Amino acid sequence: MSQQKSTPPIVRGGMDVLALRLRPGADIRRDLTALAQRENIGAGMILGAVGSLSEVRLRFAGQDEPTLLMGRHEILTLSGTIASSGVHLHMNVADSQGVCRGGHVVEGCQVFTTLEVAIAHLMGCQFDRLLDPMTGYPELCVRQKREDVLQD
Repeated sequence: MSQQKSTPPIVRGGMDVLALRLRPGADIRRDLTALAQRENIGAGMILGAVGSLSEVRLRFAGQDEPTLLMGRHEILTLSGTIASSGVHLHMNVADSQGVCRGGHVVEGCQVFTTLEVAIAHLMGCQFDRLLDPMTGYPELCVRQKREDVLQD
């Protein structure tokens, strides 16, 4: 007898796009976390990003500690989820020889000249991270955003 898989809930809503530039010295993870909190982003996604880094710190798959990549790097991709409750970012970078490395973005990824980024703010959605007993990690939980209703 086969087990039926449950269908995950789908949340629909509109989208607002935020476009910005992080300047030299900015820390990608710290600054995008601060942006999500300042703009009260309940749910967001990186649409696209390009830029350069003077310091790169990535945590590779299966590793407990981040790795420092020496030298300047170009950002080829930056993807992830953003919410005022936290961010989850992955990035692929290339060094001066075109060698690519990618992983989980941790604090310490410092912008060299620029980071141009577009973020989709998903209206009506809320991203939270809840412990998933199957994985043992806090995993994404998508829900309908409930706006506070003022009572007379």
